[in-house]
Amino acid sequence: MLDDPNKILFDKSLNSSVQEDRVLWESVKKGNELAFSSLFKKFINPLYNYGMHFFSDSDLVKDCIQELFTSIWLKKESLSDVVQVKFYLFKSFRNLFFAKISSSKHAIKKDFWDEDFGEMEDSKESEWIQEEESVEISKLVQHAIQGLTRRQREAVILRFYNNLDYKQISEVMGISVEAAHNLNSKAIQLLRIVLHK
Repeated sequence: MLDDPNKILFDKSLNSSVQEDRVLWESVKKGNELAFSSLFKKFINPLYNYGMHFFSDSDLVKDCIQELFTSIWLKKESLSDVVQVKFYLFKSFRNLFFAKISSSKHAIKKDFWDEDFGEMEDSKESEWIQEEESVEISKLVQHAIQGLTRRQREAVILRFYNNLDYKQISEVMGISVEAAHNLNSKAIQLLRIVLHK
């Protein structure tokens, strides 16, 4: 049986993107300012959207992104070799973000991950909904996403909006691969139920 041509194109573009990221990373390590700027521009929006999905303090999210990239630039000569730059940036951002939250006045309740989200910010969901050009679909999707726990939402964002695999999701979130898979599966089940009503 022949491979699906769309899957082949997606796989090639994904591999191309991973290679491009690696080349940028290696150039940053050598002090290339243009490569650093390109890396920053490529990941600022995905990191911002990711951070805003589980904590709606825009300034804190921006500060963490800036601190992450400042640290990368200042330590460029001692950066390790990274195979998956996107994964590395998401994991580093998440670690930095939670360190900032826990050391600042931004206290998180014990059940932080299980609380519902407030109103959605403009993000990938909003862009997708606008592309669909349907107010009814927009309301349904927003309502469905509101029903997910924060951890389910984070797992879905990492998997479907940022193309991380379950192993990478587990490492970013500090959970097992099975737990990452389960969070996504349960989230998808809930979304299907709500969207099919």
